[in-house]
Amino acid sequence: MEVRALDIRGLLCPVTWARVRRELLTLRDGDRLEVTLDHRPAIPDIRRNATELGHEIVSAESVGEEVWRMVIDIGESS
Repeated sequence: MEVRALDIRGLLCPVTWARVRRELLTLRDGDRLEVTLDHRPAIPDIRRNATELGHEIVSAESVGEEVWRMVIDIGESS
């Protein structure tokens, strides 16, 4: 299992999802993507879109002041 980190702090929607999606497409089933972001409105957007593609959101939590980390397990992409 590969675990990859993606730091998208400083980016806003819809660029946040575009960057996450591009990274998801490079990973294989069973891999994990850890996304660090500072744009709170992107969390539900990333959650919804990643889930629709068959990935699992393991966690989405605050890791500092105005910084969140989402952990996404890669599933079979559509």
